[in-house]
Amino acid sequence: MKRILLAAASGLLYALSFPLYSLFPLAWVWAVPLFLLMENACGLEIFLSGVISGMVAWAGIVYWVAYVMNEYGGMTLLPAAFLLLLLITCLSLFFGFFALLSSRLLRTKGAFLFIPGLWALMELVRSYVPFSGFPWALLGYSQQPWTAFIQAAEFGGVYLVGAVIMMGNVAVYELARKKALVPVTITALLALSLVLWGSWRMNGFAAGPGTVRAAVAQASIPQDRKWSPGMVDPTIDIYSRLTREAAARGARIVVWPEASCPFFLMLQWPYSGRIISLSSSTEARLIVGSPAYENGVYLNRMWMLEKGKIAGSYDKVHLVPFGEYLPLADLIRPIFSGLTEEVGDFAPLKGKPSPIEDAGIMICFEVIFPDLARELSLKGATYLVNSSNDAWFKTWSTPEQHLEMSCFRAVENRRWLLSSTNHGYSAIIGPDGRIVRQVGLLKEGWAMADIAPLRELSFYTRYGPLIPAIWAGISLIAALTAYRRKC
Repeated sequence: MKRILLAAASGLLYALSFPLYSLFPLAWVWAVPLFLLMENACGLEIFLSGVISGMVAWAGIVYWVAYVMNEYGGMTLLPAAFLLLLLITCLSLFFGFFALLSSRLLRTKGAFLFIPGLWALMELVRSYVPFSGFPWALLGYSQQPWTAFIQAAEFGGVYLVGAVIMMGNVAVYELARKKALVPVTITALLALSLVLWGSWRMNGFAAGPGTVRAAVAQASIPQDRKWSPGMVDPTIDIYSRLTREAAARGARIVVWPEASCPFFLMLQWPYSGRIISLSSSTEARLIVGSPAYENGVYLNRMWMLEKGKIAGSYDKVHLVPFGEYLPLADLIRPIFSGLTEEVGDFAPLKGKPSPIEDAGIMICFEVIFPDLARELSLKGATYLVNSSNDAWFKTWSTPEQHLEMSCFRAVENRRWLLSSTNHGYSAIIGPDGRIVRQVGLLKEGWAMADIAPLRELSFYTRYGPLIPAIWAGISLIAALTAYRRKC
């Protein structure tokens, strides 16, 4: 029972580090209870302890999945809860494997150096598999409120930030159990150095010559009304008014949310004519969301319009499993087909994503994938855009979690990021990850700021998660070497 309580306490501390609670200092100690129960345990016992910790953590972070599937996915609560349990279990396996690999190293002098690398390994793997990955609530994201510290993401992304936090966890454990001062001293000096450097680095992004005024619009239309036929004209009215207000105050870029046009743009008239007319009547570049239908498939698309003409479009690459498409559809469509009824059964973009002119566009939860923002920046994006529809999540913690992850994409690539959602939080985020302007949850309005198109490539943009990957590789070798000895 003691082991179960310690494992549950570990998971609870992890969950509390993220929104809705945002007690981010707890991220520096969340794994300490897990390390304590690993002292006199072996093999399967350690693995299961990690899984229990993960299940508690993920239950506190992604609880909203079942509500969304129940309310909007046409599922009753019981199968929705079952699917949530399946997701939580899959995510918890990473905690279990982390605990198993770490257990031997915990007894070595290099624990505070190697165990963080194993954590980075688990996060890297989770970012790519299964079904194109699910890098939600990576440990580093919890530190978004500590802006000076997260500037280290410029070198190794959110994975590097998470590894340093895990170093702190191991150091605290060794201080408590072994009275070891060296690990905690080194970790404290490293964290202090990163904060001091980050504070200095943040001063280098003041808006200067070449800035352009940009705005993000938010209509806050309830999801259960959004696709009603009678809401098409009122929706266009709201976004047109917000756009004209922003343009009258100098906005030259105005971003609308994902599916802000609840019709097929360029296929359905006269609705499409209204959007073209709006673009013609303002000096602003409009970036608007609308579903598309081409060659027999549905696409989740963002359009760019300038002076009444289409400048380009972008189709979503990373579709939401069980929301926009069904993994293994032939097997499970009879059971979970209702999940795609609200948004359609979309097809992903074929080929590699590219910016539209100099705008690197990501749709909805695509912003949680570090590689996508990096690829767009490498291909010439001088600013990033994330258009989303967080109305699915009402006032749950999801919109805030989404926003904190967006801040990391700005830091990693040193780009301004324009985040427009139908239902808070819409925000303009600086290249240092600070939220410059925002529209609050359940609010209608727009936010505007002067942004600077940036072309400099950060270390992370050039080389990706090279540093955490090397750290992970060395740590994995150390762990496998330690496991030659039987428990």
